[in-house]
Amino acid sequence: MPERALRLYARLWQFETWLRTIVYVELRALLGDGWSASLPRDTRPFDADKRLTHMPTREMNALSYAQLGQLMTLIGQHWDCFAPYLPPQTLWEAKLKEVLQIRHRIAHFRAGHADDHARVLQLLRDVDRGFWTFCTSYNDGRPVLPPDRDPVTKHFLALDPLPWGDFEPNQWARIGVVDRSEVVNVQVNVLRRPWAGDVDAVDGAPGRLYDIQLRAGDRRVFDYRSILERTKPTHDRLVHVTLDTGDAIRLTIPAVLGSNDVIELVETWLGAARHNVRRGSATTSENANAIAAEWPEYVLGPGHPLAYLGPDMPCSFFDA
Repeated sequence: MPERALRLYARLWQFETWLRTIVYVELRALLGDGWSASLPRDTRPFDADKRLTHMPTREMNALSYAQLGQLMTLIGQHWDCFAPYLPPQTLWEAKLKEVLQIRHRIAHFRAGHADDHARVLQLLRDVDRGFWTFCTSYNDGRPVLPPDRDPVTKHFLALDPLPWGDFEPNQWARIGVVDRSEVVNVQVNVLRRPWAGDVDAVDGAPGRLYDIQLRAGDRRVFDYRSILERTKPTHDRLVHVTLDTGDAIRLTIPAVLGSNDVIELVETWLGAARHNVRRGSATTSENANAIAAEWPEYVLGPGHPLAYLGPDMPCSFFDA
């Protein structure tokens, strides 16, 4: 096999995997439960894949079965949501058309052009900073201050081990002493998508995600597998479930669902967490990643960049 073809396939895999992730997250933040309404209705690729029950895969998201051309259409329909991450729209569409043809060549085992690999690398350089911005903005949770102005934050404030308090007018800090008797603690932050603008409202607002941390108290650990099974009916309303090393679970939930639905979702997870927590040793990152791999794409392990890469971690996203 030509080395150039192998390198080209690997780079296209990187690019498309992250592009699908961006489309998924931003449409969920914009539309909540209605995020998939504009997706292609052709279920044949999905059905054909799932018919092979002897060799199952974790992919359940319709975007995992969408063609690159269909992703281009979705991005064009909601350009404002993707503009912070991509080149100007006319340049982006021209570059994608070129890469789409390169993709066809490699997918159908044609030799291609000598410059194909270089063109794909250039596209990765063009979007490198934007994709980094997307990923790091997903780990840039901010508190709602004052906490009682948001219904979700206010509802779970008593379970926050170190709630925010004002020590001077408009000066806030986490104040208090951690209550070690609490079995599961809850912290509520908010993620603002870069396209959403500086609006204080969170409840019901497009472009906002509630970032919920369930943390086991006093050196307890969660039974991740049992919690995931018990909460399965709620999974399609979440953006991601992120596992840690035994003592924490992170939920990201579209704010457009409304505070009542968000509170109900978190209460369901809180109940499952309280019934599946024990004292014990920490879970290794490898085991947590393995558990996440048993579930569809919306379950992430601690090794996934969306679980840890923050704004204070500059890097080249694709190293292209």
